[in-house]
Amino acid sequence: MSAQIGGVILAGGRSTRMGREKALIELVGRPVIERVIERLSPQVGQLAISANGDTARFADFGLPVVADTNHKPGEEGPLAGMVAGLEWGLLEGLTHVVFTPSDAPFVPEDLVERLGADDVAVTVAESKTGLEPLFSLWPTHTLEIVRKLYAQGERAPRKVIGKLAHRVVTFETDPGSVDPFFNLNRPDDIAAAEFWIKGW
Repeated sequence: MSAQIGGVILAGGRSTRMGREKALIELVGRPVIERVIERLSPQVGQLAISANGDTARFADFGLPVVADTNHKPGEEGPLAGMVAGLEWGLLEGLTHVVFTPSDAPFVPEDLVERLGADDVAVTVAESKTGLEPLFSLWPTHTLEIVRKLYAQGERAPRKVIGKLAHRVVTFETDPGSVDPFFNLNRPDDIAAAEFWIKGW
């Protein structure tokens, strides 16, 4: 763990496919975001949650909540949260910020170590299904270009990464083991996540 690396859990999505706040869905009696916190906090010097709307809903988790104020109504999305997270990182004097979504209960416990803190490039995870732009480690000095691209209308983290110096780190998954990048998108995913949790 490096004290100069911060972690930001992205909890600003509208959860339209799930129909409710994904971060607060309970898996085997615990909110999914609590499981993300548990796995990510040992890997970073500081940890925060990025969220829009009423940030008080995350007060029970004991972390600073970075208000995602970079979007206009209807334009919520992860890139706005990433801009807010990089702003927080710079204010805290951090050199890097690692991002994960709030609905991914199996975040790799060695995510930061394997991504590596590159002083120039963004490092992004790649799974068996492709690039995972929301599991990525960013130098905080990228804030200005990311903020500029956002202001120009860009909303896709994948496209922003493609415009920056970046490295891709492949995470191999053994057949039959849980996908470390599994996240909750639909109601059926809740049962699948609970199956894996109970089986561990």
